[in-house]
Amino acid sequence: MAWDGVSVEVLASLERYRLQPRRTHAAAIRGERLSPRKGLSIEFADYRHYVPGDDLRHLDWNILARLDRAYLRTYQDEQELPVHLVLDCSASMAFGEPTKFDAARSLAACLGYIGLISGDAIYPTALHHQPSEARPLRGRAAFTRLVEWLRTRQPDGRHLAASLQRFAHANLPTGMVFILTDGLDEQFPDALRALSGRRHEVVLLHILSEAELDPDLEGDLRLIDAETGEAIDITATSGVLQEYQRRLKAHNEAIQQACRRIGAMYVPVRNTQPPQAVVIRELYARGVVGV
Repeated sequence: MAWDGVSVEVLASLERYRLQPRRTHAAAIRGERLSPRKGLSIEFADYRHYVPGDDLRHLDWNILARLDRAYLRTYQDEQELPVHLVLDCSASMAFGEPTKFDAARSLAACLGYIGLISGDAIYPTALHHQPSEARPLRGRAAFTRLVEWLRTRQPDGRHLAASLQRFAHANLPTGMVFILTDGLDEQFPDALRALSGRRHEVVLLHILSEAELDPDLEGDLRLIDAETGEAIDITATSGVLQEYQRRLKAHNEAIQQACRRIGAMYVPVRNTQPPQAVVIRELYARGVVGV
């Protein structure tokens, strides 16, 4: 079944929320977020003493006339927040019901909607074997373009870790980064560390299916890797399933540890969770979104 976006009711439930970065990020243009840096927008902030070279247009002539002292008006600088929606397009994301990829797209649409109605700049990026050029979307009207971008992505790639490293080294504005992925790449924890020097605020939404977390298997089976096509024959005994659970837990803990090392937020998500529930219950509780 083709992904059909998110409903009007879901979007309506998100109207009161906005993304909450922990720190100010430099942006290319002014937006709707107030920065502690003094700038030249229309919001008055404070006075300071005039120093040679200052712009005389901001001199307060009334104070100069009354006190014979030169003061400048300063203003709050308004900035837009760059928000990167980083979508894992590896073939393993096609697993589950609904697929992890559809769950990721719905969650990306919700996050993008919150950002667009708040005046943030949304940069959608696909983690794919082909480089994906991120072009910013701005304003509520751009939501239809975001949905169309999400609809036309397909989970058919490989090399998740390499794609993430390529994103980490791209010349993009620093901001909030939401990585929507199943993390099923042995090199993925190492690739996360490549983001450490870019000063992004990273939120990792680790999406796994119910069948991956608690497989209900028995008997003789042939498992086929969705990305490499390699097959392996197994007998699904209790011992085999316990070993699978041990390895999955170790891999997930390695991802969590990598997140801690770079100061990223780790959020586990099941493919069956409604996207608005993830936003309102999980991200709101962690302070990633607010009202």
